[in-house]
Amino acid sequence: MKKTMKLWMPVIVLALAIACTGEKKPAATTAEQEVEQADVAAPAAEYPMFTDFEQPDMDGTMHRLSEYAGKGHWLLVDFWASWCGPCRAEMPNVVEAYEKYHEKGFDIIGVSYDKDKDSWRQAISDLKMPWTHLSDLQGWENATSSIYGIQAIPANLLIDPEGHIVARDLRGEELQMALAQIFKEA
Repeated sequence: MKKTMKLWMPVIVLALAIACTGEKKPAATTAEQEVEQADVAAPAAEYPMFTDFEQPDMDGTMHRLSEYAGKGHWLLVDFWASWCGPCRAEMPNVVEAYEKYHEKGFDIIGVSYDKDKDSWRQAISDLKMPWTHLSDLQGWENATSSIYGIQAIPANLLIDPEGHIVARDLRGEELQMALAQIFKEA
């Protein structure tokens, strides 16, 4: 029994490590765009512009990212799914950021990697997420996966008022500190 446990222990440890870092996309070849997390105070010209995409909201109305990004306010594009435990655990932090900074020029667009519309809708209600939500309901085959190289969720992009992607995958205290720096709070 001890010998069998020794053989399985590395597998168990690896499985736990993966489970604690977020939901991973199954391996696939994508046209990844690497956007390194960066100092949001650096000149915007150093960062790439967002790549536009179009997806429906919960009512089926099509929206383009360009309707929101580069329109003079800060935008967080939040990639998540109702079935993703780490996404749901992070959501109170994202809601707090929205409530604290929305009136100061901060908005969020949720992009769901769900396949089931009812689960998606219920999670938005349960987690009290008042911002715009988009999804093509294709799960990991969501068009944004290849556009932005999303390999794990939760994931996000912080886009400045001019439309430059200035940071990626800000979570927890990192998101709060970046927004405090942007909106000049201590």
